[in-house]
Amino acid sequence: MTDFKTYLFDMDGVVIDSEKLHLKAMDLSLEKHNVVYDKSILNKFVGKSDESFFRYIYYNFDNRVDVEKLLEEKNRFFEGMLKELEYVDGFTEFIKVIGMKNIQKGLVTSSSKFTVKKIDELLDITHNFEVIIAEEDTQKHKPEPDPYLLGLERLEADKSMTLVIEDSLNGIASAKSAGCVVAGLTTSFDAKTLLIAGADFVVDSYAELQKRLNL
Repeated sequence: MTDFKTYLFDMDGVVIDSEKLHLKAMDLSLEKHNVVYDKSILNKFVGKSDESFFRYIYYNFDNRVDVEKLLEEKNRFFEGMLKELEYVDGFTEFIKVIGMKNIQKGLVTSSSKFTVKKIDELLDITHNFEVIIAEEDTQKHKPEPDPYLLGLERLEADKSMTLVIEDSLNGIASAKSAGCVVAGLTTSFDAKTLLIAGADFVVDSYAELQKRLNL
């Protein structure tokens, strides 16, 4: 396995165990406005921005909704759930291991800076990374390559020597389009689904990833 010089992490489902809370908060914000929609589409937006989800609802289910208001309410619902958040099992141990090596670390998330700030106040996540890319930092978001390309640029990293850890299909597509090697983490989707999406390899835990990378 390549001795990667840079590691880029998605946040939700990779650093913190939060994907289900995001989906619940989005659903509650729509329920409050009596918006009827196909809930099976929620999983398609894992790894994408909240705004893209609510705009999809606007164009496909109910054009009476106020996207900005829904975003504000979703953030309020999510903020009320923050006490339930915790790190993904094994992340803190893994980040300590690579922190002892000459490895750059970046966080590349579809979440807003507001969300990152609120989570950081609770779990102090940002100290783990040299660079943080949030929703507002790029015009195009996952599955487009722009977020990961910006992360590579800010770290002056070689994409061929960069490993991305992702749990979502949109995130994998983004990282692969940026030219990175991708490890799929099975916190949100099963191994087969992640491999079909383009992950170079899949692990069920950080302990397995550490072993796979001989760290």
